[in-house]
Amino acid sequence: MDFNVVVIGAGLGGCAAGAALAGAGKKVLVLERTDKVGGRCSTMEKNGFEMDMGSHMILRTGYGPFREALSRVGKEKEVEFFHIRKMLLKVGDTSIEIGFKTFFVMLQDLFPSSLVGLAVKLLAAVEKPLNRFTANLDKKTIQNFVARYTDSLVWHNLLDWCAFILYGTPYWETPMGELMRTVTGVLAPLVEGIGEGEFMAGYIKGGLIAVPNALCRGIKEHGGEIRTGVDVKRIIVENGRAIGVETDTGEVICSDLILSNAGIRETVSKLVGEQYFNKEYAEYIRALKPGCSGWCLRLALDEPFVEYDLIFNIPEKDTQEYYRKMWIEQEVPEGLPAIMATTPSNMDPTLAPEGKQSLIAIAPVSFDPSENWPLWEQKALDAVEDAIPGISDHIIWHDFLAPGTYLVFGEEKAPAIGIAQCMGQAGKDRPSSISPVEGLYYVGAEAGKNASGVATEVAIQSGLNCADYLLKKKKVSPLLKKIGKGSKMLQKV
Repeated sequence: MDFNVVVIGAGLGGCAAGAALAGAGKKVLVLERTDKVGGRCSTMEKNGFEMDMGSHMILRTGYGPFREALSRVGKEKEVEFFHIRKMLLKVGDTSIEIGFKTFFVMLQDLFPSSLVGLAVKLLAAVEKPLNRFTANLDKKTIQNFVARYTDSLVWHNLLDWCAFILYGTPYWETPMGELMRTVTGVLAPLVEGIGEGEFMAGYIKGGLIAVPNALCRGIKEHGGEIRTGVDVKRIIVENGRAIGVETDTGEVICSDLILSNAGIRETVSKLVGEQYFNKEYAEYIRALKPGCSGWCLRLALDEPFVEYDLIFNIPEKDTQEYYRKMWIEQEVPEGLPAIMATTPSNMDPTLAPEGKQSLIAIAPVSFDPSENWPLWEQKALDAVEDAIPGISDHIIWHDFLAPGTYLVFGEEKAPAIGIAQCMGQAGKDRPSSISPVEGLYYVGAEAGKNASGVATEVAIQSGLNCADYLLKKKKVSPLLKKIGKGSKMLQKV
């Protein structure tokens, strides 16, 4: 074999899996069809501004899977995390300014460090019961659960927006268990953050691409290879086992294992071919529901006009009606879209020329190819102006990126996350990383039963979990020759 592992796609999931395996001594090759690593978490330069392909905020920064992945190849000290200092939450006519660091310093003054340490231990002790509790909540949607306690339109609007931005699906389709897993997953780091006087959520020095770049450096330093601009044409299967890949130039690369970060549906239907899977499994993969798509607005500002690091603006009084028109009826709704915006240069001034500022806003959108993108572009600009009055007077230039432009580099229909983390596709119902084809595995934001939460962290955790499973499995048991959709093995990863 040429390699122990070939990873298709250098998104966060592929890079994390490759790093974990390379760090454990495996000979790894990562193939990326574009000229840059990072996928949806890539960063590009324009006119002196370093701009991400989307608006991102890392929920657990150095407390979560980002740091864990980097540590697998000794790169945890090469990536610096910044933390949010000030956030604006605007719902309708109500604006709330939140200074996270000030808030948590206040809590630190109230609670002694010994109490913080005790809270961390207690949270660790109840982690398993909490996981069982959240699994029970997979039977209820966020909407149904919250409706039991409040009919406040503000809360329903906020949770509907959070479901879209976190999981790529509306709150009337998102299981409450997925939201609870996200919350419980950050409880211990949250308490640790209180103890240190800062909030864990934040951004990365050098932009999002700093993490996949560091992971790829680590892979190469551990004997692996990274090849960009290489498009995999197919995964070669012989006698029910994946044995390698063929590139678009006809090169054949053999490997013990193939890890695909190209999307679970794309892998099954295009790279392998449904003929290599049983009918039930092929139908199951085909029926997986994609998450919402999205647009991205990138602004270059002539001065540091925006004081907030993170902005949520939900201008509509009834987001459910807005999203139903967009999501179900495939219409361009009237009114302004809800947006999430970040100002990366506030946290890392090197991302913009001196005296300038960058802002990136995103919002979900439907897949209808007949969308009026100029209309959406104006809506995006108006939504940013609604959140930060006067910002329009400070725009040097702006980019409006439609879904196919910034999510999957050229595809018309591009889900922002992958498959939706909706009812039937989250928790124990999430697609397994283990493929029925021996030697073939999926990594990324849409595979892995033990990965949940926010998209970027899900992608990395999926890669780490799959790599750890393979490393452990190699030691304790041979690969199964036949794995069906109902196999107990599919419930593990």
